[in-house]
Amino acid sequence: MSPIGLQGSVDELEQLSLEQSRARFEKVQGEITANFGLLLADAMIYAIGFISIIIGLSDIALSINPTEWLWSEGDLILLWSGLALWVCSQSLNDFKRLLPLWLRMLLKLGIGPKDFSDQSEAAQGRRAATLVIASLLSAIIAWRISVLPDTIATRIGVDFYLVIYVVSAGLLMLAMYWYRLIGDGLEIEQFNR
Repeated sequence: MSPIGLQGSVDELEQLSLEQSRARFEKVQGEITANFGLLLADAMIYAIGFISIIIGLSDIALSINPTEWLWSEGDLILLWSGLALWVCSQSLNDFKRLLPLWLRMLLKLGIGPKDFSDQSEAAQGRRAATLVIASLLSAIIAWRISVLPDTIATRIGVDFYLVIYVVSAGLLMLAMYWYRLIGDGLEIEQFNR
């Protein structure tokens, strides 16, 4: 066998080994959990951002004299944090939601975020960093809602800002999980080289 043919066989074996290692990594290390967590996080981030903007805008609508209202009197923390969370949600989905559903289906872009193994290392890192930023923004929103004069309660009587704090902590834990999976994936690639 020529050296060129031998090199091709080695490359094929290396690729096969990497694919099998990744398949095992998906099953053993919990990639399915990471994918499901990202979908759940995306929904939570989107909802908290939307609610933050609604609360911020209701502050404007419920002003004592709306005709004399100034931006400095509004709750800009809630408005800007809600907008930033919306951008975080878009980032988790590669900004695909900006396109109409029919166009996404036509272009075969999919609806949700890509699976962990289908993403590049840079995309995985961006999503993990986005989760950290979303966690911080959610904590800011929870703090701001907690200092409002009127409290917002859930159906079971728990203050809404406590729910947002729990979601914020969950986002941070998911980000740490993603960083751990990224590190494990790098170890597998280095082991196969």
